[in-house]
Amino acid sequence: MEYRPTIMVTNDDGIDAPGLRALVQVLVSTSRYIVQVCAPDSEKSAVSHSITWRHPLAVNKVEIEGTTAFAVSGTPADCSSIGLSKALFPSIPDLVISGINMGNNCGYHIRWSSGSFL
Repeated sequence: MEYRPTIMVTNDDGIDAPGLRALVQVLVSTSRYIVQVCAPDSEKSAVSHSITWRHPLAVNKVEIEGTTAFAVSGTPADCSSIGLSKALFPSIPDLVISGINMGNNCGYHIRWSSGSFL
């Protein structure tokens, strides 16, 4: 069996964002990757580096064809953290991609809107 790298996709615009769905669709269509998705359950722009610590996170499995996907009630940083923890997926991904973002991320805005803290 041929090795396929694992890619985890996250964002700050939410699991149903058109950019995330388009990115995932392209990755899945190549059949070259194992694609995992762990993204906020709703739009969470401008809070990407925040973490949730006073409330439990709700995690729900989501159907996105060709992937294993979860929507998380927390922030983008929570999604990245839990996605890398092996709590949802059997292994740590080889690559994490955050995006495609709705709107622009320019200059200093990208620091707050990326969802990735690695």
